[in-house]
Amino acid sequence: MITALASIVLALTTPDPGSVAATLQARVEAAVAEGAAPALSAAAVLPDGEIVCAVAGTAGDDNPTTLGCDTRFLSGSLGKTVTALVTANLVADRGLDLDAPISTWLSDRPWWSRLRNRDDITLRMLLNHSAGVPDYLEDMGFFLAGLTRGDRGFTPDETIAFVASDRPNGEPGAHYAYSDTHYIMVGLILEAETGQSFHEILRNTQLLDWEMTNTSPLAGRRFDRLADGHVEGLFGLRRTARAGRLADNLDHEWAAGGLVTTPTDLARLFAALGDGGFSEEAGRLMRSDINPFDDTGQRGYGLGVFVRFYDDGNYRISHGGDFGGYRSAALYDSATGIALAVQANSKEFEAPDFAFDLLVAIEAIEELPY
Repeated sequence: MITALASIVLALTTPDPGSVAATLQARVEAAVAEGAAPALSAAAVLPDGEIVCAVAGTAGDDNPTTLGCDTRFLSGSLGKTVTALVTANLVADRGLDLDAPISTWLSDRPWWSRLRNRDDITLRMLLNHSAGVPDYLEDMGFFLAGLTRGDRGFTPDETIAFVASDRPNGEPGAHYAYSDTHYIMVGLILEAETGQSFHEILRNTQLLDWEMTNTSPLAGRRFDRLADGHVEGLFGLRRTARAGRLADNLDHEWAAGGLVTTPTDLARLFAALGDGGFSEEAGRLMRSDINPFDDTGQRGYGLGVFVRFYDDGNYRISHGGDFGGYRSAALYDSATGIALAVQANSKEFEAPDFAFDLLVAIEAIEELPY
């Protein structure tokens, strides 16, 4: 019934075949029909500012939410882009120094004396994943503690403490090693710098300023309009959320990606970071001085975004997310001026691949105004 209703609503607003809306709708319907995920949502912001959205599938068999463009999913690591944007805005607004040592803000934390290389790490290194602090999500102690945690989550200090004394992943500033712990530390720095909690920063200013009206921090276990999440179980898909309630407390994701959001909000975010966007200056900072993946310097990680530069001067920024039984991906392509995002309620869904395939399909539409 929910699938049928969604199809009817979308049919009333879907333009002629060959349009962006029709292309998106056909792609998401085909993916769901092939079993990619129980529910899939995609949105694009076109060069003229038009926003197009498509959905297919169901939010859940007993979920009161009718699947639509305002149905929400967990962002996963895509929330790092939001954390980095908050940081970039503080650089512009109050002169926050990205190259200051993190001791400026964190030397009073309970784990500080145990942190390896603590005097050599800067804020920029945390943001571009060159600090070398191990990822707490890969720590066995964190995993075992979570088994007996019950409803009680982990504080930022607790998550960092699991790995503070562990062997670093590399020399600070001279390597790339992705780590959620880096962004947990950034969140603590933002709190120390502003005097507000990280969630207050998001709720009171940033999310509203960026028109991310369907986005909220991942705090607690119950959320309006949340699609059921899924991971692979012994007998097929196992739910990680049912009828708007998460099975587990996932607050520990926090500044490393703890958001509940929609593809439309994520597409707006990435459009804002691109050429002509209302956060264009911040976007320029976030993709400058990247931590390169190879000697060409054309691919790397900036501040909260993966960056690809092209020989013709164009660029592409992107990020993905994989958390709690949900997958996400978003990108902005400067050559076309297109921003798009996709989210699904299954860990098995390859969101980044689907997003890049969508971009190729949209680029092939002849009447698209570049």
